[in-house]
Amino acid sequence: MLQYQRGAVSLLWAAVFVGSVASMAMVALLSARHERNYFAEVWQYLSSGAGQKLQQAVQTPSVPGHAGVRKCTVAGKVVYSNVECDKSNPTSQEVALQETKGFEPPKPAPVVPGQPGMEPSPQERAIEKILGR
Repeated sequence: MLQYQRGAVSLLWAAVFVGSVASMAMVALLSARHERNYFAEVWQYLSSGAGQKLQQAVQTPSVPGHAGVRKCTVAGKVVYSNVECDKSNPTSQEVALQETKGFEPPKPAPVVPGQPGMEPSPQERAIEKILGR
């Protein structure tokens, strides 16, 4: 059976190749949509010593209740980070974090009997009369 496969690309490697080309095309489309060059950003990240940044992130002391998030401008874009926005960056500012509960529905207004505008309209009274309530 191997004699038929010599010199030819197996179906598995063809699928891997097509999948990698499709993923590269997807990243290119996302780059165009978000007006960012993800390929250049990954290349810059890998060439600038990604291991040093990871070590710095791991060695950053964590204070309970405080994440150490800072706001700064990197390459003309506002970034919130605890790694890229260190104290040596002149645009860096510390951000105060707070817990939120998210969105809560508004509370209904209290119903006060006898308040003007709360009485049923003549149309509502006619409907209730027909239904026999």
